[in-house]
Amino acid sequence: MTKDLRSPDETVCPICGAANECAIAAGRSAESCWCMTAEISPDVLATIPEEAQGKVCICARCAGAVPES
Repeated sequence: MTKDLRSPDETVCPICGAANECAIAAGRSAESCWCMTAEISPDVLATIPEEAQGKVCICARCAGAVPES
């Protein structure tokens, strides 16, 4: 068995697969990112797959920063 050495896509939410709109991944300043003013529950952060933790941002919807439609 071989191990998958690919890095997670930094522009995709590792929870739902939607675009995460991460300013840093898009080459913009961190201060311009939606997450800098969002409160994200530790329970939500715990759902991030281990291989993406600390490497890939979640999207605003999964973070709870955008109401469900």
